[in-house]
Formats: sequence, structure tokens, C-alpha cells
Amino acid sequence: MTAQSSNSFADTTAARVLALCLAGCFALILFFNYADDFGNLFNDAEETGLPTISAETAPAESANPKLAACLQQRIGDVDKMKDEGILSDSQYASFRARAEELCYQQNPA
Repeated sequence: MTAQSSNSFADTTAARVLALCLAGCFALILFFNYADDFGNLFNDAEETGLPTISAETAPAESANPKLAACLQQRIGDVDKMKDEGILSDSQYASFRARAEELCYQQNPA
């Protein structure tokens, strides 16, 4: 039984070095992406279970008062139908999504 040499690039040393470099790059991307989480983990920071909200990620007040009024009215109507027993749970989710979609279409930002 003789050993056969493979001519595939995947079997070369260059391919293994390339794979190692890619793995290192992905590890660095993950580390920098979750650096705050790693810092909290290693510094025994108190875990609240809630996401951290900063000025950059906090939702802004509605810049469109017509949109806010539409959402309040439409979702209020859907909530009222749910409270009165007209809508089931699955219907409620569908009706609420449609009401939100209608308001966003009628009042674009």
C-alpha cells in the first residue's frame, strides 16, 4: 500500500495558515464586538439582566405627533376589542401589527 500525495490546496500548509489567520480575525472581531460584556464579566459587574441603554441607543421621543396620535388611537381600538372579547390572542397580534403598519404608512417619518 503506497501513500498517495494530494494536490488539493486544502491539504497544503498555506491553507492551514490561512485558516488560522481567519480564525484569529474572527476571534478579534468577536472580542471587540463584545468587549463591554467581557469587561463586565471580568470585573464582577452587577448583572441586571436588562440591556444597557445609552443616549445613542435610547428611543427618541416621537418626532411625528400625527404618527403618535394614530398609533395611540388604532392600538387603543385594538386593545379595546381584545378586552371586550371580540379578538382572540392570535387575532390580537395580527390586528395590532396591521394597525401599526397602517399608521406608519399613513404617517411616514
